[in-house]
Amino acid sequence: MKKIKQLLKNNFIKSIILISGGTAFAQVINALFSPIITRIYSPEQYGVLTVYTSILGLLVIIGSLKYEMSIPIAKSDEVAINSLALSIIVLIVFSLFTSLFLFFFSDWFLGIFNANSLKSYSYLIPIGIFLAGMYNIVMQWAFRRKDYKSISKTKLTQSLAQNSIKLGLGLIGLGPVGLILGNIFGQSAGITTLSKKLRTTDRNLFKEVKFNSVKRAAKRYKNFPLFLAPSQVLNVSGTQLPPLLLSVLYGGSVVGFFGLANSIVSLPMTLIGNSVADVFYGEAASVGRGNPQRIKDLYNKLLKRLFLIGLIPLIILLTLGPFLFSFVFGEEWYEAGVYSQIIAFLVFFRLIFTPISRIYAVFERQKIAFFVDSLRVIFVTIAFLVPQLLNLNSYWAIGLYSIGMSFVYFVTYLVAQKILNEEIEKKASE
Repeated sequence: MKKIKQLLKNNFIKSIILISGGTAFAQVINALFSPIITRIYSPEQYGVLTVYTSILGLLVIIGSLKYEMSIPIAKSDEVAINSLALSIIVLIVFSLFTSLFLFFFSDWFLGIFNANSLKSYSYLIPIGIFLAGMYNIVMQWAFRRKDYKSISKTKLTQSLAQNSIKLGLGLIGLGPVGLILGNIFGQSAGITTLSKKLRTTDRNLFKEVKFNSVKRAAKRYKNFPLFLAPSQVLNVSGTQLPPLLLSVLYGGSVVGFFGLANSIVSLPMTLIGNSVADVFYGEAASVGRGNPQRIKDLYNKLLKRLFLIGLIPLIILLTLGPFLFSFVFGEEWYEAGVYSQIIAFLVFFRLIFTPISRIYAVFERQKIAFFVDSLRVIFVTIAFLVPQLLNLNSYWAIGLYSIGMSFVYFVTYLVAQKILNEEIEKKASE
């Protein structure tokens, strides 16, 4: 009991609990809705959603060219508000460019990924980019203000919006568009909540937004678009390319099975890992270069706890995956349970090693991050090229992908530890 009280006095732990609590309620809502939604939509329709979210995931990551990541680490509020303005301007331009591109070239672009079923909904891609991008921008301001309570609220809002829309539109028979609209409004729900401080207590800061200041912010943080944005595309490719490649090689049903398996197996990552990584970034950005030893000690403690937490779902999935999926989601989703067993180790590695990947942004080591993340694309390409050349089934492709990505997460951890050690030595020699 005494230990629990001590933990609750720790601001870092309290922040994680706050965000994880909101995420936990959100996931409970997802869990309650999922068995109903999977009985309304078929694996093929779920496959359309999976392809859409993969394309969106690859594009939204560079919607603001990662300038939003400079908001929490900016030395003053004046610089931060100009970084925020810069991020919004870039996002608007990128969304408009995407709209024009898809208007003229959607057939060609979607044809590359065998995503012909998405042609009728291609106009929803730029809308999704803008709304999800705005959420990411205002969330970074919330991290700067350590407004974890508002972030926690939005997790619940997102889940309610997403599932209600999917369920409602599914019941009236709209098909894949119901899933896509649920995804769009689910991702963007919470923008109003997160921007509340910007519109109230921080509104005077907008007077500091000037053309020259925005230009200075663009120049000061140029490494974010030059190196972090491409690096993040490569990073996200590890999770977003597989559904697209599965669509090309094995068809819509396999993509649907994989999509459901990946979303369910990733629950520990969504529930705990992302919350821990976000709070860790907020704390590490606050500490900055001043105390790298504290950052290292903080992560090492997290690693031990995340390892123990991740073991529980790993063992359950490995032993009961197919049975649980067919029981909860319906017999036609048995195959998704098999895929859940294959990717279980990958998600375990992602859970325990993702937080430390934020070190690259904190110490502005974007160049190193770019080369590490290049490994992701290499291993994803190999994982799907080999089964194609040898005429192997989807189990082999997903299995090789899982092994390759697990290795990349481990390399990410080793390199981040090396960066921290270098920063500690540098600080000691000052």
